[in-house]
Amino acid sequence: MSSQKEELMQPMSLRERIHFLDIVRGFAMLGIIIVNYFLMVDSAKGFEMGSNDVIRNLVSQFAEGKFVTLFSFLFGVGFMIFMNRALMRVKNPNKLFARRLTVLLGFGLLHITLVWVGDILAFYALTGFLLLAFYKCKPKTVLHWIIALIAIQFLFPVISFLFQSISAQPSEMSNFADFVLSSHNSSLTYLSSIGARWLDMKAMSLSSFSTVYSMLLMYLLGVYFVKMEFFKAMFTKRQLWMQIWIISTIAFVVTESSSLFTVHLSSDNYIAMEFSSVLMQNGGLTGSMFYMSTLAMMLLYVPRLQGVLMIFTKVGRMSLTCYLLHSIIGTILLLGYGFGLANRIQPIGTLTIALAVYLALTLFSTFWLKRFKYGPMEFVWRKLTYGKVKEHSKTISPPVGESVQ
Repeated sequence: MSSQKEELMQPMSLRERIHFLDIVRGFAMLGIIIVNYFLMVDSAKGFEMGSNDVIRNLVSQFAEGKFVTLFSFLFGVGFMIFMNRALMRVKNPNKLFARRLTVLLGFGLLHITLVWVGDILAFYALTGFLLLAFYKCKPKTVLHWIIALIAIQFLFPVISFLFQSISAQPSEMSNFADFVLSSHNSSLTYLSSIGARWLDMKAMSLSSFSTVYSMLLMYLLGVYFVKMEFFKAMFTKRQLWMQIWIISTIAFVVTESSSLFTVHLSSDNYIAMEFSSVLMQNGGLTGSMFYMSTLAMMLLYVPRLQGVLMIFTKVGRMSLTCYLLHSIIGTILLLGYGFGLANRIQPIGTLTIALAVYLALTLFSTFWLKRFKYGPMEFVWRKLTYGKVKEHSKTISPPVGESVQ
């Protein structure tokens, strides 16, 4: 009896994992590596704006903001799966999730201190505490929050315009082109870069509202998908996923086209310019949903691609380990206290390095998972989360996490 309870206290087993989510997570990691390596190179060069390089522009248009947003969505999905399982095993699942977030925050702070200022783990952890207010909400309530958050985004231009109309002081907006990551300065040693990273983080945190806002929105969207059981028995819901893909595709085309629309607008047309800017900002949401639903279409409608897509599951199952490894490798290769390649590499070289690192991480993940159930950092995270948790007897219902096979 005690062994049965002890087994129930363990994290999700492999047979309970949703393979599709691992595919999406692994694919998103590829995009994050590409975007982050371009960020490292661009910031080391001082953000040369207006590049005419095709590869750089493609990454900017179709990758930046999309994959980190997709990871936020997956974080919301993971929250629901975690809480559903914890509810069956502990008296206070909120406390267990708070511990999980605290450990993740610790990883993030160490990552910032020792590796790279571009860390997203700390933001995920801090924003994640807001999710505890939504776990018991009905799907309809969550959907109302999602719609409200999106609507507020589109009202920002009007609010800003009204504020500037009645304010005597001109609005002082930070210019991204003037923003430089001092921790990426090629003259820094590793030890001096630690202090520089925290100075950069202080500056970045002051303008992090939009990041946190976007994260919460995507968290709730992930929560909604799980509450509506979109990921359960996906092959029986192919029509639903086709509808999701069509809507996502149309929305993605609209948001990506807004950048072309902005070029033809007069700078005096403030409302139209701001509205177009909001559309572009929502490109992360529409792009992440487009990429995820496209993967779903490939999995559900093209059986021959299932084997290829499963390759992404290796990195997907070890996403925390691979995320930390990619930044360690990237900073060593690209920044000044390492090999300093950022100052002399071209966009095609940045992309090549990113793809090579992803391939290496895929091989490493495949090798590791043949011998262990979890990645090294995933194991530590679970160990610190589940450490000494007192189980309680409760009727067991089927777990949310199930295979789509």
